[in-house]
Order: sequence, then structure tokens, then C-alpha cells
Amino acid sequence: MRKPSPDWVNILFLSLSPLVGLGGTAWYAASQGIVWWEPVLALALFMAIGIGIGSGYHRCFAHRTYECHPAVECVLLFFGALALQNSALRWARDHRDHHRYTDTDRDPYSVTRGFFWAHVFWVFYKEPPDTDFRNVPDLLNNPRVMWQHRWSRFLGIGVGLALPTLVGALFGRPFGGLLWGGFLRIVLIHHTTFLVNSAAHLWGKRPYAPEISARDNWLLAFFTHGEGFHNFHHAFPSDFRNGVKWYHWDPNKWTIFALRLTGLARNLRRTPRPLIERARARVLEAASAAASTMSPSPTA
Repeated sequence: MRKPSPDWVNILFLSLSPLVGLGGTAWYAASQGIVWWEPVLALALFMAIGIGIGSGYHRCFAHRTYECHPAVECVLLFFGALALQNSALRWARDHRDHHRYTDTDRDPYSVTRGFFWAHVFWVFYKEPPDTDFRNVPDLLNNPRVMWQHRWSRFLGIGVGLALPTLVGALFGRPFGGLLWGGFLRIVLIHHTTFLVNSAAHLWGKRPYAPEISARDNWLLAFFTHGEGFHNFHHAFPSDFRNGVKWYHWDPNKWTIFALRLTGLARNLRRTPRPLIERARARVLEAASAAASTMSPSPTA
């Protein structure tokens, strides 16, 4: 196999953006103070873009767990592009390969190659020249996805940085808007999403499918709008929910359900409860059997 070529654009951007986003924002806050709207802007964009990735890129386009109105698709594609995580077409292609080849060498961000590879290093290399989109034929036929594919970089960089700067200018602090709503937000979105590929495959519980590395991590779910319930997701990837219990923190699940209530989403796919319970029972039975074999035998 040909050794992959470094992608210096990605390497430089992903190395420098934390310095600007974290260091620059901290310097600006220390020298210019913090105005209430700046963290609110960062949080609002973090939430909206996180929903664009989770409800849009992930659950709608990569897994087709539900269908939604074309206008909703446009909104999800717009906010997803602002995450600067590639177009929905490329994101879904890589993610479908991740599920098909989990924990193997063909998994593009397999955690078996280490935490940092799964987290970010896999993005530091260019795609092989023979990479194609054969596993996303449905998305190739979606005109909204294809339009976003052509314009995702412009949306992510141009609109993604211009919009918070404009909001900041309306308050007389354009640089504050750029740092808080632009660069800091980019860093937060990047690395919370990346943690699903790395941390959620290393730390947590595996109540449904112990044979794969994906884990349920409630703390990560809180910062990723529900994406941290990763063992359930890998066991039942066609389910529109990641947090299957009603009390599981999963804003993406609630967003999709709210869209259905308003008639903007349909055909929400759920895994039948008996199938979920059988999976849990198999794990518990296997754990009980393993414990019994390890317990010391009684002596006479």
C-alpha cells in the first residue's frame, strides 16, 4: 500500500485553531473583559452546529434513521457545514465505513491504532486517490447534499467566521464575536465530536455489544448532544435515538422527535424493545457465566 500523504492544510488548521480559539479568546477576555453576549453566542452556535452534525450529518444522512422535509435538510446541512468537518457526503461516507469495519484496519478512525489516531491524527492525511462514494449512493442522488458538498468549505470558513464577526460588530466588538463565536466555537465542536471517535471507544460501559470497542459514556453524551451513548448506537445504528431511555440526555433525539410532532420529520426508526432487552440479557448472562468460572470451587 502507498504511504498516505500528509494533509498540511488540515494539520496546520487543526494545530493552530486551538491556539487561536483558546489562547486568543483567553487573551481577549483578560485584556478587554467579557460581555454577556459573547459566551452566549459561542454556546448558541455550539448547540446549533452540534445539532446539525448529530441530527443531520449523523442520524439523518449517515444512518437514514428518519426522513425530514427538504427545508429541514437545508438547515441541517447549513449548520453542519459550519462545523468544518467536511461535507455531509464525505462525513457520511467515512462514518458508514467506520460502522462497517469497526475496529479493523479498514475503519478510517479505528481506536485500535490509538487514542490520538482515532481522535484527530486520521484527518492529518489525504484521502487515497482511489477513494470514492460507492457506499453513499442515496446521498449522491440528493441535490441538497450535493450542493452542500460543493460549497461546504465556503460555508464553513466564510459564513462560519463572518457570521459571528457580524454579530460582534452589532455590539461594537467584532473581534470578540470572531474569537468567541468563531474560533473558540470551532475548537469546541471539533474536539467534542472527535471525542466520540476516541474516548467513546475507550471508556464507558458496553451493555449491548461487548464485542466492539464502542462504549456508553454519559458524561460525553452531555457535551455531544447525546452522541456519547455509543455502544447502543453501534449495536443498533438504524435507531434515531442514541440515548434509548427517556431520561438519557439526548438533545438530538428530542430535536428529531419535535420535528416529527410538527410534521417536518417522518418514518422515525426505533429498535423493537424485545430486541434491545435480548441484547442486554445476553451481555448479563455472559458476564454471569464468566464470573462463575472465575469463582473458586468449594473445598471439602
